[in-house]
Parts: sequence; C-alpha cells; structure tokens
Amino acid sequence: MKKLAFFALVGLFSLLPYPLLAHGEEVKIGVRVVLASHKGSGVDNGLQDIQRKLNDLFNYSSYRLLQERSFFLTQGQVKQLPLTKGRDLRLKLLRERKGSVEIIVKILREGKEIFKTKAKLKKGGVFLIGGPKHKGGVLVLAISAQGA
Repeated sequence: MKKLAFFALVGLFSLLPYPLLAHGEEVKIGVRVVLASHKGSGVDNGLQDIQRKLNDLFNYSSYRLLQERSFFLTQGQVKQLPLTKGRDLRLKLLRERKGSVEIIVKILREGKEIFKTKAKLKKGGVFLIGGPKHKGGVLVLAISAQGA
C-alpha cells in the first residue's frame, strides 16, 4: 500500500508544470532609450538593427540613441533604470519558456506608475514602446531578451 501511495504521489508531481526558470537561471535583458523626433533626419548607428521597425511603427524623421543598458534578471527579479529626470523604467522578469520571455514593463514618474504592460517576446526579438514626450520628441524604449 505504501508503494502505491508513493507512486501515486510521484505521478501527481509529474502532472505539475515544471518551473519556468530553474532557480538562479538568468536572462539577459537589453534596454535602449531612443529619442524620436522631427528635428533632423537619420538613425543612429546603434539603432540600425531596428531601423525598419522604428520606421514601420513610428512617424518620425530622426531616431537618436540616448542610452543603452544590459543586465541579467532571474525569475521574479525587478530592475529599475532612470530614463529622464523624474522618470524611471521598471522591469520584472515573469518567466522564460520555449524560447520566449515574459516581462512586466512599468514607467514611473516621480515614483508613481504611469504606464504598465506585460510583454512577451522571443529571445533575440525586440519589443518597442512609444513613451512619454521628451525634448521636442518622444522616448521610444527598445527592450530585448537573450538567454544567458
């Protein structure tokens, strides 16, 4: 009887979903902050790989890279980055599964949440968010994810 209960318990655990990220596994997240405007024309060299997406999604003549950061996150971990004076970007890694990553993206102004979305992107892909007004244009966030 004890053997039957043991195998039933093992069978029950086999039906539970596997953890989406093993403890301590990391995902490399990249964030590029872009100023999109009608002042001038052209795309910075650091944005050539996403130039087509920028032009398809936004109607600006100039895209200038303001900052670029990369860091590693584990499941449940949160990272906050300054965007501009008084504005921050907060990212939380929810899960990694089958070549894709799911994150929560928040933009804060003076510590208060003004934007929140959940993004699912393929590893190696880029998620673009048109953000707040800034210096005669708007900020565009290009968020990417790679496996560790």
